[in-house]
Amino acid sequence: MVTFISEICGKNYEVILHDVSDPENSVISIFNGHLSGRKVGDPMTELARNLVRDQIYETQDFIANYEGRTRNGKQFVSSTYFIKEHGTLIGLICINHDVSDFFAISQHLHGLMRAFSLPGEDSRNSYTEDLDDSIPGLSTTLIHNTVLNFGVPPSRMTPQEKEQVIQALEHQGVFSTKGSVGQAAKELNISEPTVYRYLRRIRTRDDSDV
Repeated sequence: MVTFISEICGKNYEVILHDVSDPENSVISIFNGHLSGRKVGDPMTELARNLVRDQIYETQDFIANYEGRTRNGKQFVSSTYFIKEHGTLIGLICINHDVSDFFAISQHLHGLMRAFSLPGEDSRNSYTEDLDDSIPGLSTTLIHNTVLNFGVPPSRMTPQEKEQVIQALEHQGVFSTKGSVGQAAKELNISEPTVYRYLRRIRTRDDSDV
């Protein structure tokens, strides 16, 4: 199992199998031990001893994504899986992801941001603009929401009600966008000529009201 996990995770992951019956020599298998400097025959860490002593395994099968570090400054994201047999803890599988390089890159980027006066996360405005939103896409959303907010499904709308929806869309400027007539026809289950007929009547009425 340890070999399998190590092959999947890769070179930046240390994978350790502990025998909890011998805390002073608990490491019975280890891959990429050079990351922390540990080897077969080494003892449990203080955290592992505490987990066993506090019987955390009785209510949890694992603990994931906690911080780990070595004396030489390496930083890890660590996880521990409890190996149990009929409810009794017999071993631990510990996976330690060496993220030191990520932290170094992060610090370098923060330095560049300060050097070029780029805003950090704390100084950013709370507004976000999605630059992938296109005008046709917005029109499609507006048509759909207008039909939805009318409160009657198109299959049950009368011709007069469908014309009211077209009028609402016309007054929102939807039909100045290419393809909007076809989209409105599709949403209302009517033909494009019918949409144009409604629009002629609506625009004639609007002109007479001016």
